[in-house]
Amino acid sequence: MGALAAVGVLLSAADLALARTGLPGGSVFAVIAACIGACAMVAGLRACARPESLTDWRTALRRAGRDCVRDLGGSGLVLLAVATAALCAWMPVPLAFLAPGPLALALTAVDVRRDVEFIP
Repeated sequence: MGALAAVGVLLSAADLALARTGLPGGSVFAVIAACIGACAMVAGLRACARPESLTDWRTALRRAGRDCVRDLGGSGLVLLAVATAALCAWMPVPLAFLAPGPLALALTAVDVRRDVEFIP
């Protein structure tokens, strides 16, 4: 799964680099490619957070993809957690060790909030 993620990141980076070369429609393609990459990243992260990912990653990825569409709020939370982790990694080196924390917290919270019934 890690090699697949690395290949996906490299292909996305190559596509975005080609879009910046001045080809017609490159800016529209760059926006669409960035959206597809963000959706794939959210689905992959949500699949990694599922318990089935330990034994059957295809089932975990299928269910995470379904959850991404059904739970748009949770997907937004995961995107915000990725932005927070990127900000922590961008800061000085001692803060880079904090980057996985918000990501793990958000992925756990997204799964738990689906199971908890809120009482007004």
